[in-house]
Amino acid sequence: MRRLLTTIGLSVVSVFATLVLLEGVVRIVDPQDLTFWDSHQFRRIRATAPHFVENAPNARAGFTGVSISINSVGLRDEEISIPKPPNTVRILTVGDSITFGYGIPLEDTYSKVLQKRLNRNPPRAMRYEVLNGGTLGGSLGDYLYFLQQKAEKLQPDAIVIGVSLNDILLYSKAGGVSEAGATWRSGRPPFPKRINELLLHHSQLYVFCYARLRSFLFGSGILDINRVRGLDFVTLSPPTEYQRKAWESSFDMLSQIIAFCDGHDYRLLVVVFPMQMQLSPSDLHFYRERYHLRLGDEALSGEPQKRLREFANMSNISLVDLLPAYRAHLSEQLYLHNRLVPSDPSHPSIRGHEIAADEILAPLVQILGISPAGRK
Repeated sequence: MRRLLTTIGLSVVSVFATLVLLEGVVRIVDPQDLTFWDSHQFRRIRATAPHFVENAPNARAGFTGVSISINSVGLRDEEISIPKPPNTVRILTVGDSITFGYGIPLEDTYSKVLQKRLNRNPPRAMRYEVLNGGTLGGSLGDYLYFLQQKAEKLQPDAIVIGVSLNDILLYSKAGGVSEAGATWRSGRPPFPKRINELLLHHSQLYVFCYARLRSFLFGSGILDINRVRGLDFVTLSPPTEYQRKAWESSFDMLSQIIAFCDGHDYRLLVVVFPMQMQLSPSDLHFYRERYHLRLGDEALSGEPQKRLREFANMSNISLVDLLPAYRAHLSEQLYLHNRLVPSDPSHPSIRGHEIAADEILAPLVQILGISPAGRK
């Protein structure tokens, strides 16, 4: 027993020493940004149920390799004038990390590209503002909460809701996501999550390995991505009872957003962002084979977008489905990937944001009532 304990002790010391050595090598040879995955500096979760997520006003940080600045009213944007200046048409975009611009500089988000497009040939003395109201990890309940808290102060003429397919979830009556996995927000995160965050904040070796390790674990089947991130792909999975309830609940949340906009006379445009596995059979095959995602034929058929279009028609609102426009381009150019993010089926690249802005422009001009000459 003494010999066994000695062997185990020497093994532990050797492993620890090796990790310390590798940590030093990474810090010297390939230094890592310890803030790369850290959103705590600019994002917060409300302590009271249903624990909505929001941007922290006046926050500054680096995140996923880009600079993040949150203004005094909680937008990822420059400071704006309140009340709204005369001769200003203000559009407010609301959404999750796609609208926020995950991994993308502010000026390259679809909000700011759209602002540039609108101001190319404006009417005399007229100016267009497109404000970025996106928040990491947001969902439909967070969007409604944001509008209830901020819209009156921001005075938008139109609101653009950026809907991603992982917004289709089961919501509580208060607007929170009802999954059991979200209940930890009212207390301490699970132990593995706390360890993961501790290492991400302090170990450059762990940051160097993090995305690659997750990709390996999911690709090898050691971790089941369908259990860890299955809710992100509810609408693209074979039909289930949860999926049915999620659609009903999400349509109810969208109806509440529509009612809010109608009640305040805000013109509304909904934009639906596709996922990469929807763009071609080869993309679908890649995510099925490489990450073992249980994806149904709904992905290629565009069934989720069809259901959202039908809902928009019944609700008499304008909707932009980006799936056809994205399918007209090479998918590898449209989604974020770099040395720390091997593949990301959800977050558009700079090119993906440009295409989104181009597709949104004409419907937005229509609901704003701008004539071809540029006058309202």
